[in-house]
Amino acid sequence: MPMLMSRCKHLGCHTLVPREQVFCDAHKSDIQLYEQRKEEQRKHIKRHTKSYNKQVRSQSEERRQRESFYHSKQWKKIREYVLTRDNYLCQYCLRFGIIRPSKTVDHIVPGQVAPDLITDVDNLSTICYSCHRRKTEWEQGFYKTGYRNDKQKVKKDILLKNISDLPNFSK
Repeated sequence: MPMLMSRCKHLGCHTLVPREQVFCDAHKSDIQLYEQRKEEQRKHIKRHTKSYNKQVRSQSEERRQRESFYHSKQWKKIREYVLTRDNYLCQYCLRFGIIRPSKTVDHIVPGQVAPDLITDVDNLSTICYSCHRRKTEWEQGFYKTGYRNDKQKVKKDILLKNISDLPNFSK
């Protein structure tokens, strides 16, 4: 079995080293500084995440409940069912003949728009990262969903329940 290799982490050095090694022999002395930087990054990310969750995700009781649902056993079972049903393929791409694997499950009609459909497997589909990003942006404009649209009332009068009724996000 071939040994997995990566590049030395020293800026500008392209020497290949075994994957479990961070630096080549010439730059081994950089390891302590590298570990300190990594720890500072972890702390920064942890602080940012905690602040973001407090300010954005936990702003309202509705958001707290929706967020906690995505950590529940019920959601994990539903998600696994949908991924298996869709063969881990993006259904938004597949409708245009593009085969793109994915592990993300998306609500066709957002949970913020139709909370009663949040566990309905017919309202769920597998979606790739790029389609999900484009669809989220589209939903923010069409349904007025998302954290940025807090001041606006979510539109619930038109529910597009079929992927075929939605725009092409797989560009």
